[in-house]
Amino acid sequence: MTFYDWLLRLYPASFRNEYGDEMRPLFARRLQQASGAAVAAVWLSTIGEVIVNAAGAHVDILKQDLSYTVRSARRAPGFAITAILLLTLGIGATTAAFSVTDFVLIRPLPFREPDRLVMLLETTPGYAGMELSAPNYRDWKAAATSFDSLAVYGTIAVTMTGGPEPRRLSGTAASVDLLPTLGVTPIVGRSFTADD
Repeated sequence: MTFYDWLLRLYPASFRNEYGDEMRPLFARRLQQASGAAVAAVWLSTIGEVIVNAAGAHVDILKQDLSYTVRSARRAPGFAITAILLLTLGIGATTAAFSVTDFVLIRPLPFREPDRLVMLLETTPGYAGMELSAPNYRDWKAAATSFDSLAVYGTIAVTMTGGPEPRRLSGTAASVDLLPTLGVTPIVGRSFTADD
């Protein structure tokens, strides 16, 4: 396949099939009539023409497709609304699934050395996993030799009163080692100490 054939591939397939057989001999004739530096000029002008005309052909086909779509939608508005609704739902579901996948599986955790973080849970017959009790955490921490650092945390919910209306707040109860274990420092103020 010649370079000119590759250039013709910039045109839409329908245009190429209809006019390609006529365009090849015309270009070959122009190339034969040129000599010396004129050959480079023929190639440069041909490349420019093909790029501009191919873009115009694509825009023309796009306009035809859009006008056909609008006419079809006017003839069957129920079908058009259903198709738009299904496309919207499909795109929304795909975007949501990708966002969750990106956040959970692809994007690394925002901690230092996230591949070395593990979560430990107690297991008891009949339960898949339970949070550690404070005495068990102290025993595990004292006996642990495989971990650089251990910390414990749990989620809590509290009600703040004193304002015009009570507010329900979510929080975390954590041991003093949690932030150093995660490699996180407070943005403002200091980290917690054992006295806190």
